[in-house]
Amino acid sequence: MTISNTDIRKYRKTFRIGSFDTDLNGRAKLTSICNYFQEIAGYHVDLINQGIDDLKANNLAWILSRLKVQIFATPKWKDNIDIETWSIGADGLFGNREYRIYNMKGDVIGQATSSWLVLNTKTKRLIRPQEIVAKMPVNSEDPIFEHSLGKLQQLEQGNYVEDLHIHYSDLDFYQHVNNVKYIKWAIDSCLSEILLNKTIHELEINYLHEAKLDQILEIFNQNSDNTSKIVIKTKNTDIENCRVVIKWK
Repeated sequence: MTISNTDIRKYRKTFRIGSFDTDLNGRAKLTSICNYFQEIAGYHVDLINQGIDDLKANNLAWILSRLKVQIFATPKWKDNIDIETWSIGADGLFGNREYRIYNMKGDVIGQATSSWLVLNTKTKRLIRPQEIVAKMPVNSEDPIFEHSLGKLQQLEQGNYVEDLHIHYSDLDFYQHVNNVKYIKWAIDSCLSEILLNKTIHELEINYLHEAKLDQILEIFNQNSDNTSKIVIKTKNTDIENCRVVIKWK
């Protein structure tokens, strides 16, 4: 992987698609791309002294709340891609960050926007991120999407798919389920005929409630035309852990 950064308002990094990051057709899995997003965001906030360790010193943590990804052309095994990320400032309780994916010709093959919360890890209360975001170099170009991310609608009459048992390998730094695990579970819940014959054009997810080791979740799915709607809940409760909408092509 190579790094090229001359303007710290943006951070850019090259990733090579490994065999472990591809599906059965040799295409990069969306979960792998979302892991790249998480990795490059971490590098950028470290560079500007607002990373995990910097916030941890003040009992604070970045928590991903909302994410929307669009893929125009899926990279394949051995492809090199560039991902670029930048902050677009704060809006209420959310600090917002965007991404673009380029192939080696310089074409945009994907893009994403995300909304993050800042949590006080001692009090478990959210704090407004303006003071933290104010220390970041904000990119002033127009947002990727016309509208900011909102709350996805509640799923009505979803079909039960399966129980999800949370294991050690599902956890992140904060001992909660890693955000990409929810995306994996959501994609895997879709019908095999969709997974085998279509690709993901767009995925949007709301993270609503944390889940921890040894809990049991359950997943529900509803498919119509080229759209899948998914909800993951804590078993035997009304607690929704996340809502997901996938658009296929």
